[in-house]
This record gives sequence, C-alpha cells and structure tokens, in this order.
Amino acid sequence: MIPTLDYVKQKFQEYNEQMFGGKLQQLPFKLSSARSFLGEIRCVRKKQPDGTWHYTDFAFVISNKIDMPQDVVDDAIIHEMIHYYIFSNQLQDNGPHGDLFKEMIRKINVKFNRNISVFLKKTEDDEKNDTEKRQHLICIVRMRGNSWGVTVASKAKLFYLWDELPKFPKVVECKWYVSTDLFFNRFPRAKSVKIYAISRQEMEEHTKDAQPLIREGNSVKAIKD
Repeated sequence: MIPTLDYVKQKFQEYNEQMFGGKLQQLPFKLSSARSFLGEIRCVRKKQPDGTWHYTDFAFVISNKIDMPQDVVDDAIIHEMIHYYIFSNQLQDNGPHGDLFKEMIRKINVKFNRNISVFLKKTEDDEKNDTEKRQHLICIVRMRGNSWGVTVASKAKLFYLWDELPKFPKVVECKWYVSTDLFFNRFPRAKSVKIYAISRQEMEEHTKDAQPLIREGNSVKAIKD
C-alpha cells in the first residue's frame, strides 16, 4: 500500500491510545517523495548547558513513494512514534537508536505482537529497483566494540553533521567520503544525527572506490589518488 496522510493520522491516533496511553500530542503530518526512507520524525534539537538535548518543533514525515505491505507501513508509523515519545518527553537516550529506544521496541513487540525493527529499511525489491546513480556524502562511523555505522548527509546539513557526529556516545571515529555506490541509495539523507548499522564487510566493500573528504574551514574537497 501507498501511505496517505489520512491513513497515517488515523493510525497515529489508534496506536497513541493503544500503546502510548494517549499521551502523544498531535503534530504536523507531512508526505515526502523520498525513496530513501519510510518515515522520520523531524525536530529542532538544541544542546543544553548540562550536556542534555532539548527537542522542539516536531513533524511526522512518511514517504508515499514506496509501495509497502500494510503491516510494514504500520510498523514504520509505530517506529517513528517511539522516537516522538522519547523526544517529546525530553528523554535522553545513549544513541539515535539507543538502549531506551530498543527497550521500548522490545516491549511493544512482545505486548502487541508486532515486528518493529530498530532500523527502518526499504524492502529488498525497493532496494534492488533503486538503481539511479547519484552522489552521496557519507560518514563511516566506527563505534565502541568495533561495530560500524553510516550516515548519508544532506548537503545542507553536511557541516552540522561533521561537527555533531563525533560527539555522539560510543562514536570512536568518523571518516567522510563522497561516493556514487548504489549501496548508499537505501539510506535517507540525514538532516539530524542518525547512524545506521552496517557490517564491517559492507563498510569495506562499499568504500573501496569512494573518495575521502577533508574539510578546510567551510568547504570540503575530495582527496584524489
């Protein structure tokens, strides 16, 4: 199915009562033409003097360009509602999909027999069909425990993400590249800090032809061989 605004609003209200005790406030709902993500909560995030984050100006965004089974659409809606619950209650997690987020997913999946995943992904068919070659500004993130993640940056937020990604808990190292590898088509272009898990094998395979980026003030340039 292709999500509509009416459907998302209806399901938001239904799941708000069922899973969140009706405590989530209404917020703007928007459709996106992006094929790189299913849904996201957009907000303004400001760091407080005590090091915590304060979240305001929320919007619920879902793509209407990806045909998904209804249960996948609903799981995507609930996934974003969990983000919204954490942000709107000013709760502090230890990562974009940290321990608090994962525990809320676990409880909802068990109690309501859902299949919500930590990372929202397009279907395998969608990923295979997205063969448009385009340039990506990517950050490969090495985490504690030698795990790996990736952020594909929106061009408008490149410098913001360049500064903020290293500050996130468990981040050990960030390396930036420019790449046209189709592998990165599946990730949303981030406007806020979001790190998506990848394996070391995926990281090595899909950065072998990427060009490293260096920053010089308010500009970046690729390091050519």
